[in-house]
Amino acid sequence: MDCKQLEFTGTSEKAAKIYLAALSLGTTSVQELAQKTSIKRPTVYLHVDELIAQGLFEKISINKKHFYRAADPRVLEERLKNGLSAIQKVMPEFEALKARTPGKPQIVVYEGVEGIRNIYREVKKSNSFRVWSNVGEYYAPFHDVYMEVAESVKQNGIGVREIIADTKESRRYSRLVAKMCGPTYVARTATVEGFSNDAIIFGNIVALFRLSEHNMFVVRIEDKTIADSMKALFDMAWKSAKAFR
Repeated sequence: MDCKQLEFTGTSEKAAKIYLAALSLGTTSVQELAQKTSIKRPTVYLHVDELIAQGLFEKISINKKHFYRAADPRVLEERLKNGLSAIQKVMPEFEALKARTPGKPQIVVYEGVEGIRNIYREVKKSNSFRVWSNVGEYYAPFHDVYMEVAESVKQNGIGVREIIADTKESRRYSRLVAKMCGPTYVARTATVEGFSNDAIIFGNIVALFRLSEHNMFVVRIEDKTIADSMKALFDMAWKSAKAFR
């Protein structure tokens, strides 16, 4: 086994080599470990202390002589689980620090159906949002979450303006959404062609969607200046878009 495979646990390369040697030797001495690993004895002593501190080695005294034994390999698995648990607990604090970084937009890419659905669930908590959309064949996996958003719009009076592609399918779907949302939802058709993906602007967030069979993801950009610029562009497009029933 390559000792480098243990480096992800935070164990140094030489310490990992000594640990693997001890696993194969059982209860052993520093001299045997030095011979097995071709590492000088003084260096072995240093790394043995490191391994003991990490809980990966046990020190045994037999007839006043010191011997060592490698801990069960499952200790490594437990260490990783504990480390992951600790990181998960402090992750909100890390995210908060990241969010306070001045001058840098927060950009996250969510892939797959579930990642995209999460963005829509975030949208329905906003006070208002603007949408560009072009209903296509890949909308089916998201129909239920669209209806969740529509229900939230109706219940909370969320203001929605949507510019849709000037297609029969987009107009049909927009009429369905309008019935669900109520009077705070207004849609117009685009006067130009060329947009095949969706975009949503809400709060300080711009979400850019890529919906296709083999490449489905959303880019979430959180930045006030970018969001304000996109809102201004949307408002200009809204003035030239066509009303429809």
